[in-house]
Amino acid sequence: MDNLVAKNQKEVEKYRQIIFKSKEECRRIFVKEPFEKKIKTAFELYRRAEYLKKFKPQR
Repeated sequence: MDNLVAKNQKEVEKYRQIIFKSKEECRRIFVKEPFEKKIKTAFELYRRAEYLKKFKPQR
């Protein structure tokens, strides 16, 4: 059972690294945008997050 946990932890770490790299790339792109577009994007993301919070996670 320990091997399964260790294997899953390695896979999780691999995907975490991929996610962090893509987040950094998006941040670099976002910095170059004009201020008005940044505000608009931030509000759109906020609305999308609020919408997604309405759903309960399924198990």
